[in-house]
Amino acid sequence: MIVDPAILKRIRGCPFARGGCVRVRFRANGDSLFARRSREPLARLRLTGNGDEVVLLYPSHRGGWGALGDFGASAMSLDEALQCLSDNPYFLELRQTCG
Repeated sequence: MIVDPAILKRIRGCPFARGGCVRVRFRANGDSLFARRSREPLARLRLTGNGDEVVLLYPSHRGGWGALGDFGASAMSLDEALQCLSDNPYFLELRQTCG
């Protein structure tokens, strides 16, 4: 898959990304979000190939990306994933401290 400019625009339009605190990179079927200052990985939105459905992944303590919870990764709309990130206290704090 190639990068979809519309999806990239929606990600960059989110409250947590608007202040320039988050860098978005498209790699291997999805968008990875990194903290701009520390360059730490924050989250990954892996495309499923079904419309704007993504799987929301977080950095794993074992390296790479992993799903939260006991049931593994589940697909959701891009809007749902972005809402999850926007509601996450870490992303709210990141937005307030960056800028």
